[in-house]
Amino acid sequence: MSRPFNPLTIQILKKLSSKPENFKKLHNELCPQNPYKFFYNAMFRLVSLGLVHRQDDHGMLLAKITDEGRKLIQRQSPEKDGTWKIVIFDIPEKHKNVRGLLRSKLKQLGFKKWQNSIWISPFALETSIEEEFRALAGKFFIRLIKTKDINETRDIEKMFA
Repeated sequence: MSRPFNPLTIQILKKLSSKPENFKKLHNELCPQNPYKFFYNAMFRLVSLGLVHRQDDHGMLLAKITDEGRKLIQRQSPEKDGTWKIVIFDIPEKHKNVRGLLRSKLKQLGFKKWQNSIWISPFALETSIEEEFRALAGKFFIRLIKTKDINETRDIEKMFA
């Protein structure tokens, strides 16, 4: 399962979605309290993941969002598709790092905890995310259930209001 993105990464991508920006200007606007090296490392990760393109403009570093970066931003504002997605899992304590990573990923995808190991979402999922769940199901007890029929939804609808 891919790692969730930290809030600074999402802020950078949202800022770049309107126009390319200078690295130093982005640093000063988004995280001036952190050393420039911290910000530069975040940008380096974005570039290496193909979410941002870096270009040198007469000695100034400029950042521009890529199509993959735009797709990630769109996933941050998901749309309801009329189908409930329910993820249930039972991951042993010896694999608690996987469990923690799964919970982080579910939060990032807009899922809410319904019960201890049951998470739910009304938002559309990309095929690649469903494939990740399918791959994980081969190694751990993780199931993705999609349904339009839940007998009572008022409580869960409030979670997403």
